[in-house]
Amino acid sequence: MSNWAEKKLGDVLTLQRGFDLPETQRETGPYPVIASTGPVGTHNVAMVRGPGVVIGRSGSLGGGQFIRSDFWPLNTTLWVRDFKGNDRRFCYYLLKSLNLANFNAGSGVPTLNRNHIHPLPVRVPEDTYEQRAIAHILGTLDDEIDLNRRMNETLEAIARAIFKSWFVDFNPVRAKVEGYDPGLPKYIAELFPDRFEDSFLGEIPAGWRVGKLGDVAENPRRGVRPSEIKVSMPYIGLNHMPRRCIALSEWGYADSLESNKFEFQQGEILFGKLRPYFHKIGIAPVDGICSTDILVVRPREEKWFGFVLGHLSSTAFVDYTNAVSTGTKMPRTSWQDMSRFDLVLSTEGVAKKFNHIIQPIVERIIANIRESKSLATFRNTLLPKLLNGGLSVGAEVKGANHA
Repeated sequence: MSNWAEKKLGDVLTLQRGFDLPETQRETGPYPVIASTGPVGTHNVAMVRGPGVVIGRSGSLGGGQFIRSDFWPLNTTLWVRDFKGNDRRFCYYLLKSLNLANFNAGSGVPTLNRNHIHPLPVRVPEDTYEQRAIAHILGTLDDEIDLNRRMNETLEAIARAIFKSWFVDFNPVRAKVEGYDPGLPKYIAELFPDRFEDSFLGEIPAGWRVGKLGDVAENPRRGVRPSEIKVSMPYIGLNHMPRRCIALSEWGYADSLESNKFEFQQGEILFGKLRPYFHKIGIAPVDGICSTDILVVRPREEKWFGFVLGHLSSTAFVDYTNAVSTGTKMPRTSWQDMSRFDLVLSTEGVAKKFNHIIQPIVERIIANIRESKSLATFRNTLLPKLLNGGLSVGAEVKGANHA
């Protein structure tokens, strides 16, 4: 093991508060805007050259984000202004290893004061090759997790595009009406009609009909009492739910739950009914229990799964749930209202074919999530051991990383 030195955090790096940038002043551009919880958009100007490191200063404290590109850190963050010759990604993992949430200096909103954490004692290798080797080991795991995340984004974008083309824009039908090739294999194209007919929702494909979400989906209310909750049960709360993204990659465990919950099964759709404008939706990657502020939705028949998922993921559905929500400060929707959502029901043949396309995509997304969860667990096990010098990095690893 190389020489490790006892230092203060401020001797290793210097943190600085981020910069104001209201949403109304943001111009879409190539640079990510970074909040305490992660990227929240883009801007056409960057305030910090990448790669850089950001931690949460207000609201969500500590943690850590490694930003590869130039970026704009918001004033809810602290960013590393000076790495003082240390490896940047090593500094990212060093900050992640510290329990900075314990240094909350705010009375209402949790707040982190950089002057309170700069004096923290830390132990770091003086050899930057050792720092890079540690960062390389942990970074390899994080890179694989990030690859899975980006793959899931691509898969979801493909699924959304097909759903919109078939069931919102009716492109295959329009192609037939206008006399050009819909660009689909013949056996799929033959499933679509070659004309439209009128309905109260406007023109719809001939042979299709206007219906309700409740015609093809249901809300299984499988209640779980506190006495039935086991500590090992996966638990999903609203804080775990992603926004506008079906890849539900975070969950906890039911180790201290004292109120009734709902049971869900892997592959079922979860929808956040509280403040539905956040559009919190996800596919359950495991069996478990969830908050009663989350609705469990499943198709009445398997062939409608992709169709139901597409509608629940659509902007039109969120606009509808917002409009019918009750309450002012904390509006919420209900399954009764959701089930009355108007939609255009395709023929069973089209629904089956779409589901045949969507199911492998969903299964791949779930597999990527589960793999990333295992990788993150392994990384979190290695992190404290590598960062306190308890696990030595072999000379051959340092040499290979240097090369």
